[in-house]
Amino acid sequence: MTILNKITDHKMIGILRGYGTEEAVKIVRTLIDSGFNVIEVALNSPDAKGTLKTLKETFGSDIVLGAGTVLNVEDAEDCINNGAEFLLSPVYNEAVLEFSAKKDVLYIPGCYTPTEIYNAQEAGAGMVKVFPAGQLKAGYIKDVLAPMNDLILLPTGGVTPGNINEFLDAGAKAAGISSALVPKGEVNAKLLEEVSDRARKFKEALDR
Repeated sequence: MTILNKITDHKMIGILRGYGTEEAVKIVRTLIDSGFNVIEVALNSPDAKGTLKTLKETFGSDIVLGAGTVLNVEDAEDCINNGAEFLLSPVYNEAVLEFSAKKDVLYIPGCYTPTEIYNAQEAGAGMVKVFPAGQLKAGYIKDVLAPMNDLILLPTGGVTPGNINEFLDAGAKAAGISSALVPKGEVNAKLLEEVSDRARKFKEALDR
């Protein structure tokens, strides 16, 4: 199964942003125990590349690991070398796309307009992140896909257990989830219990 297939099968990417390595390990362990195993570490987190390496060494094939906020080729190469199996960005970067293709690594650029989305997929992006999806809502996904139903879209931003199925029913193949899954705060027993509860609610929504 390809990485893209694993993402679309799981239907969710859990985004970790702002957590250090030790915190991230605790959160990811909780997510795995809750049946959630496709994880993105955003590069604007403390020692994000070290976190990628540690997560892959710790959890191995129990997770599908991605790096987010990848804005240039240097970061793309570092992330891949530290265990990232796919790359995401809030924007589209042609150089990163070309580099990822050479490395046979899935690159998911962020786009907003129909033209940006179409051009990114035509250039070779295996999936396109529609960002920020919270501003656009599921109707936008449906409208974009109406004339271009072969696009593979990942709405990200503003996705919750209450609306994830709206995005998927509109034709999105998966969704990126950040604060609705992992709340901000000190990573203690209370927060980890909240993470587990939120992961369960997302899984229950998908299992409706």
